[in-house]
Amino acid sequence: MQEFYVLIAIIIILAILFVVGLRANNNAMMKYAEQIRNLSLPFCKFVGFRRYGRGFKALCIPKEGGLFSRIDVTLSLTWRENPLYYLLSPLTKDKDYILVWGSLTRRCPINIEICKESYLNKLKLDSNLEKIELSQLGMIVITDNLDKIRKFLDEIEESLLSSKDCIDSISIKESEGWVKIVARILDDSSIKNVFNLLIRSGQVIRESI
Repeated sequence: MQEFYVLIAIIIILAILFVVGLRANNNAMMKYAEQIRNLSLPFCKFVGFRRYGRGFKALCIPKEGGLFSRIDVTLSLTWRENPLYYLLSPLTKDKDYILVWGSLTRRCPINIEICKESYLNKLKLDSNLEKIELSQLGMIVITDNLDKIRKFLDEIEESLLSSKDCIDSISIKESEGWVKIVARILDDSSIKNVFNLLIRSGQVIRESI
């Protein structure tokens, strides 16, 4: 009989953790959506959201004459409703992720990949591209034009420094015409830093490269 009560107690605890986790994820999703809306509205004429998997997608349509024709956001939440999350998160360091694609109105004339060294294995890159190590940021730059990338890095340095902890990679493809940023949400400033880096990258591409 004692084993029965222990089993019931475990089930109740797991159910409570599940409900608490669902509520925490819902609160996080609402907070992130509000941040994205507030950051986008000053330069966008439309901002819309829809549920997607373990998070949501957002579509931001900038006003005419802007740096981007559209900005797509995908946000993925971690498994807070899984009881193991609370036991393993200190070890796995799981975080919510945000992916942002900005479709440029003026294409970048070079290819750029800026990423953490630990993220490099996830990328499929041409072995002929050249590399620069940014030791102060713990990042690697891969490009097909060293002269232009140095100017680009100088111009985005401030935005890159403020976002270096949360950014996993920044990709700019000449053939596809977008800026893509992959980042972890570490604190309340992470999404703002991602958007600032996106906008600054678009400005530099339009004005300086």
